[in-house]
Amino acid sequence: MKTLNINSQVRIKLTPCGIEKLKRKHEELRSFYPSIGKFTPPKADKDGYCEMQLWAVMKIFGEDIYDGNMNLPFETNIQIDDAKFEPED
Repeated sequence: MKTLNINSQVRIKLTPCGIEKLKRKHEELRSFYPSIGKFTPPKADKDGYCEMQLWAVMKIFGEDIYDGNMNLPFETNIQIDDAKFEPED
């Protein structure tokens, strides 16, 4: 069995709903801290994937991940680099 640390970077392909959710979260934070500036979507690679820590994906999008949601924040596949897995004990 392999172990994945929740601090590991994972790759997700955001949907328009996911980008909108990030924007809303940013604007909420900006209302308290105006100096953080305007929202900028995460930089995506040529295949459309961006990187985030696994815990952040769970915290930000967790409530939106359920069976039957037609407006998922990211495509259902999450990519994880094999090197991110911790060695077996």
